[in-house]
Amino acid sequence: MRLPFPMIFLHSGRLASAALLASLTFIAPSPALAQAPLPTPDDFVTPFSAVWITTGKLLVDVRKLNDRFSRPDLATGAVRPGFDALSNDGFIIGGGAYTPIGRVMLGGEFHYSDIGLESSPAGKTNQLTTNYFMATVGYAVWTNWKVSITPYFGVGIGKMTLTLKNRDGGPTIPATASPTFDDVVFSPGQQSRLIGSYYLMQPGIAVDYLVLRDTNSRVGVTLGLRLGTSITPNRTTWQYRGRDVFGAPDAGPVGPSMRLIFGIGGFKMSR
Repeated sequence: MRLPFPMIFLHSGRLASAALLASLTFIAPSPALAQAPLPTPDDFVTPFSAVWITTGKLLVDVRKLNDRFSRPDLATGAVRPGFDALSNDGFIIGGGAYTPIGRVMLGGEFHYSDIGLESSPAGKTNQLTTNYFMATVGYAVWTNWKVSITPYFGVGIGKMTLTLKNRDGGPTIPATASPTFDDVVFSPGQQSRLIGSYYLMQPGIAVDYLVLRDTNSRVGVTLGLRLGTSITPNRTTWQYRGRDVFGAPDAGPVGPSMRLIFGIGGFKMSR
């Protein structure tokens, strides 16, 4: 049966509408497919960079130095150096900075510590100070917007300064001689200074917290903690007025250390 022309037109329009609706339904993505991809375990917050100052405690092995001051090998009644024993710990101050490359943390630090000054009844004083520079590399094992935990390893060089003073003055080792350590201890004059050099290694762990003003901030205050162990693999070498000192005892940072840091830090997101 043939349909009238108007009916044919109406019937054809309905078929075209149905076909167009089916096509759009097939082409349009579902709501689930339109969502952004879910994060993967490889996504992480890049650790923040920081510039900081620090204070804490440093241990130094001074046992062999103190043996030279007390000289237990001398016979009773013999003339002794007259210096008191030094303490083996002191406060440390310093500063540094670090920045991330992915999860790898690269940094540099400089520290100074006054181990202490002792004054004896004989009118003699001995003071020991040290400073060292250390380059560090670490790996951020856990990070988020405000916290990073980073095991690190540091390698550096340092200097010990032993200053001996005698209230009464007395003989001094001439600058033209290469003395023994005992020569300087027994004849410091008004003041003598011995300089020791050492190498330093320090494995440790760093925990840092970034305090931000609000969620839109990218720079804030950094608070942190450093727990490490100082190792000096080689003997300390000493000099007196630029000349080598013979028979000098070993001395250098050793054992656990703890430092607090305070600074300014900032970060960015990365994959």
